[in-house]
Amino acid sequence: MIEKAQKNDIKEILAIIGESKLEMDENNNPQWSEENYPECKIPNDIEKGNLFVYKEKDKIKGLIVIEKDTREYDDLIENSKEEAFILHRLAIKKSCQNQGLATCLFQFAEQKAKKEKIKVLKADTEKRNLKMNHFFKKLNYKEKGTFTYEDYPGTYIYYEKEIGEEK
Repeated sequence: MIEKAQKNDIKEILAIIGESKLEMDENNNPQWSEENYPECKIPNDIEKGNLFVYKEKDKIKGLIVIEKDTREYDDLIENSKEEAFILHRLAIKKSCQNQGLATCLFQFAEQKAKKEKIKVLKADTEKRNLKMNHFFKKLNYKEKGTFTYEDYPGTYIYYEKEIGEEK
């Protein structure tokens, strides 16, 4: 079941993020290499109602942030001006990987977009995050280019996916 994260979920969420950071580090991916990132974002994500968790038997197995486009990409790369959701901070518990949970979370984001008449999903990942880059392509996200952050390590590949109308 996918639901909005609650404050009492923080401990489990941070444990999953910790596992993901270790995996990224092992794969020479600097995406979450900053000391307190993305942990520092989680309380605000929960407060805004943008953090969703995949739960089974009251245990969190994965998470994703789905937020309305804040136009954060505008200064970084050419991107769609359509109303959009940005997908951030996908993480799946290590023992639950390769079970389709990330796909379920992305399908949830697409359904949420359709319900709210959002036309585009936007996301990015570090170019060395081979698993995530493969995942975006598998789900028909279109690579639109690369960018760097002035104050953050790595080179990022930017993706978009157009969402069709509900039939």
